[in-house]
Amino acid sequence: MQTGTLCLGLLTDGPKSGYTIKQLLSGPLNQIYNLSFGSIYPALNKLMDEKYVTCKQHAQDKKPDKKVYTITKKGTSYFEEVLLKEALEYLRSGTYGDQIKSEFLMMLLFSKFMPPETTNLIIDERVLHMRQILNLVEYEGPTSDQDDTRSMRSSAEGLFIRGLMTEVLKTSLNYIEQNRKKLNVK
Repeated sequence: MQTGTLCLGLLTDGPKSGYTIKQLLSGPLNQIYNLSFGSIYPALNKLMDEKYVTCKQHAQDKKPDKKVYTITKKGTSYFEEVLLKEALEYLRSGTYGDQIKSEFLMMLLFSKFMPPETTNLIIDERVLHMRQILNLVEYEGPTSDQDDTRSMRSSAEGLFIRGLMTEVLKTSLNYIEQNRKKLNVK
C-alpha cells in the first residue's frame, strides 16, 4: 500500500497529526506496516498540495506548532478510488502472501555457526519481544488521554486484525517453545 493511501485511510477516522499517524503505526501495528516520519510528512504535503487533505496549525507552549491534517471530501473520494485500484492490483499480482524480512529467521538459518549460548539468547529475546507485542495487541485499556487508536481498536476491522495477530503470535510462541530443541540448543 502506498504511503499516501495509508495516510488517507487513517485520516478517515478523523483529523490527526503526522506524529499521531506514526504512533498508530507503532506498537503492534508496526508488525504489519512500518512508516517513518521521513515518508509520512512528504506524503501528507503531497496530499495537501493535491487538496486531498487540509492542515491546521495549533500553537503549543514551548514547542513548534502542531500540524493537524483532515481529509477532504475530494480526499475521501480519491482514497476510495485508489484503495480499490490497489486492491485490484494486489489481486491481479497473484502474490497473496506478505514478504517477510526477518533478521531473527536469518540468524536461526545460520545458527549452527554460532555458539549455542548466542542462539539461545537470540531465541529468548525474540520470545520476550513477541510476548510484549502480544500484550500490546491484547490490551483493552486506554492508551493515552487523547486516544486516537480507539476506533482502530474497536472497529470490526480492528478487532479482526487484532484477533489474527493474536493467533499468529500465540502460534509462533508455541512453536518456538516446543521446537527450539531442534536447533540443538536448550
